[in-house]
Amino acid sequence: DSVRIDEGFVADGGYVREYNGEWIIGFSRYLENCTILEAELWGILNGLNLILDRRFENTLIQTNCIEAINAIMQDSSGNSNYALVRRIHRTLKMFKQWKIQHIPREENLIADSLAKTIQTRRISLRLFEDPSS
Repeated sequence: DSVRIDEGFVADGGYVREYNGEWIIGFSRYLENCTILEAELWGILNGLNLILDRRFENTLIQTNCIEAINAIMQDSSGNSNYALVRRIHRTLKMFKQWKIQHIPREENLIADSLAKTIQTRRISLRLFEDPSS
């Protein structure tokens, strides 16, 4: 998951891949007014929903945002005051197994480039079936 912020323009991007690294789908989305943390959490939630749509039972979430990891892990009971974290936890309950892991920003360049594809203020989720799109 990656976030792009340019003068009030916030977009997120991310991708889903198989355990062996094979591309499944990428996504990007314009987000209205929100913080960087909220944008990161939206990206995680979008990715989780795409994984569920494809009926995967296990997931590894990778993000370069330590704040997002902390928000999810500290509120693992699902009783967060933060609605977005509660939504993530409700979604995570649908998986048999899940794990979240920090990755360095330089290992997250694909997600970064997907976030940069958003040029308009349309809120719909944009999907990428092919990693070269």
